[in-house]
Amino acid sequence: MDGARDTRDLELSRDWIDRLAPEVLSVPGNHDVGDLVSIRSDQPVDNARLANWKRIIGPDRWVRDVGGWRIIGLNAMLLGTGHPEEDHQFRWLQTLTKNDRPVALFVHKPLCIDDLKESSRGYWTIAPEPRTRLTALLADLPVRLIASGHLHIERKRDIGGISHVWCPAASFVVGAIQENLGGTRRLGYIEHSFGAETVTSRFVRPDGLVDLPLDPVIQEIYPV
Repeated sequence: MDGARDTRDLELSRDWIDRLAPEVLSVPGNHDVGDLVSIRSDQPVDNARLANWKRIIGPDRWVRDVGGWRIIGLNAMLLGTGHPEEDHQFRWLQTLTKNDRPVALFVHKPLCIDDLKESSRGYWTIAPEPRTRLTALLADLPVRLIASGHLHIERKRDIGGISHVWCPAASFVVGAIQENLGGTRRLGYIEHSFGAETVTSRFVRPDGLVDLPLDPVIQEIYPV
């Protein structure tokens, strides 16, 4: 909930991850390493928060070649910060552009809502300038899937010939405090099944799951 402020949240997450049987690869989000200064001046992405993530959870960017696919995880929270690690990550990504395998990219924030050329959407997406820089690099890769979270919404949409899939949260549903961004607000997860050249993304809702709304909690903490 607030690992960017309290590392005990990251440590608890690490404990839960360690209980899972399969290998788990994670990408950091705003509740883990902070955000842009313009969005959260009290929790900017900085050396300490990045170091805490790497020490407790693991790498903030990674690549795996699985079957015929290349799976890439990026630290979206670096994009637009101007932190030295932002350039390091872009240079690292450039080393992966000579690749014939279909690519699936996993990031916390979605690149856009509806259009890769849209103006800033503030808190919701990657900012326009780093988005343009990223999509220029991705143009040299056979990207089939861009998977993200952050918005607590389940949605699948083809944008520019690439499947952009938003994964809902397993924690809580965000409702009235969030503008209408399309998709469905419900708890669950997304299962991606990879074929030779295509990927199928399926929403899964475990039995007994209850949609816990965040709005009453926010209204209690921050009454209007």
